[in-house]
Amino acid sequence: MKIYKRSYIYWSILLIGIIAQSVYLTFTGCSHTAPYYHPDIATLETHNVEITNVLIYRILLIGDAGQPKPDEPVLEMLKKWAQKAPEKTSIIFLGDNMYPDGMTVELQHEAPTHLGPQLEVVTSTDTHGLFIPGNHDWGGAGDEGIHALRAQEQYVNDALSRKPSFLPTSGSPGPVTLELPESTPTVRLVVLDTQWWLHKYEKPEKSHDDIIAELKIALDTSLPVLVLGHHPIESYGPHGGFYDWKAHLFPVTEAEEWLWIPMPIVGSLYPITRWHLVKSEQDLSNDSYKDMAAQFRNVFANAKKTPLLIYASGHDHSLQVLQGDTADYLLISGLGSSEKATAVSHGDDTLFAHQHSGFMVLDFFEDDSVLLRVVEPVAEEVLFHQWLN
Repeated sequence: MKIYKRSYIYWSILLIGIIAQSVYLTFTGCSHTAPYYHPDIATLETHNVEITNVLIYRILLIGDAGQPKPDEPVLEMLKKWAQKAPEKTSIIFLGDNMYPDGMTVELQHEAPTHLGPQLEVVTSTDTHGLFIPGNHDWGGAGDEGIHALRAQEQYVNDALSRKPSFLPTSGSPGPVTLELPESTPTVRLVVLDTQWWLHKYEKPEKSHDDIIAELKIALDTSLPVLVLGHHPIESYGPHGGFYDWKAHLFPVTEAEEWLWIPMPIVGSLYPITRWHLVKSEQDLSNDSYKDMAAQFRNVFANAKKTPLLIYASGHDHSLQVLQGDTADYLLISGLGSSEKATAVSHGDDTLFAHQHSGFMVLDFFEDDSVLLRVVEPVAEEVLFHQWLN
């Protein structure tokens, strides 16, 4: 009888826990597998836009494209957009250009499979391509990082004739400035290697103070500024602390997608431990990451001269458009490999969010207006647009 009673109590507690967890995840654990739009935005007006202005320059932003499947749909769509005005277009790859650990000695033979399709988009359209590094390009943030990074830089430079094609160079943290187009500068790019801030192993020496001082100078311009870095300074994806129901109930899928082993209640220990205890250097809960983001925010808040300041990143495998509090807009275009999608939620500052592969388009026009569009490989559909100034 005592054994039966203990068993009854155990299963009752477990059942209550499962029910409580299910209710909690119903309200907080749902990712935006359908497009999310801020309530103040009329969704009927987000898809189509009439353009009568003269295009000066176009920038295509795509991140985390380093594990493309054969005939990757998002890369095929990217190619179509690059072909519209190739002489006025730059494609910017926002890091994690080669999974899982970049061009380490062991994995260099995989470069044609992982990097090749991205490079082919650039070479086949005769556009300007620019690659920036992410944590996976630094040897998966491992001890071979600097060597893997430099190998990728050489590989990209050998493949692309239009320069610069890889920034910052040789593992430098930056910032590096580049104004486009060269003939009539319309936008200033400021390129950062954010993994340098977080990397625990060999890297070029430079003080944080020097980087920040140079960043302040780089933002001192009357041109619109697009700051590029792999790591976002705010996100509503896993690196920002959001985990959907799958991460709580089937946590092993974080390691292997096919391992759907149910672990109710216990499974929630993974996201809680990762965010609050382990604090991976790749998550915004990490002290080094928080310090980097805070220093960037402080510089952005004091950039008074530029008429428009945008920070674009990848890292979280979703599409997010956020209204910034220091920069004017925060863009996360981190789903260039359709098989790498991760969960995404929203906050009060989210204008658009979607757990779907795609990329972002920034058009700079003759009248100084700037148009943002989010494109997904579904019938060449523009899911979202917004005039930024």
